[in-house]
Amino acid sequence: MEMCLMLKLEKYKDELLNEFESRTDEWSYGSFESRLSALRKGTNNLDAKNIINDAHHFGKWPKTVKRYLITSYKVFGNESTEFGDTFNSIYNAMSDTEKSSWGLG
Repeated sequence: MEMCLMLKLEKYKDELLNEFESRTDEWSYGSFESRLSALRKGTNNLDAKNIINDAHHFGKWPKTVKRYLITSYKVFGNESTEFGDTFNSIYNAMSDTEKSSWGLG
């Protein structure tokens, strides 16, 4: 008998991602990391990066994934090594107009 396992994010991660996906303000990656730390003591930026990669893998929370990645990229001038494929996937899917609107072009 074959067992089908459905991967699922922990509840606090799901709630965090839903919260940021519904936001309409100009939040940045730092806002996400701060909120994560407030929700879950002992977490850090690497935990936030893993959550963003997981969100991208699940194909959900596209606004949150994109805003986190782009705001981080704009501050540091490159993508974090943890985001290689994730960042490239998001960036390459953006139109020139969208890149320009984010100040990337």
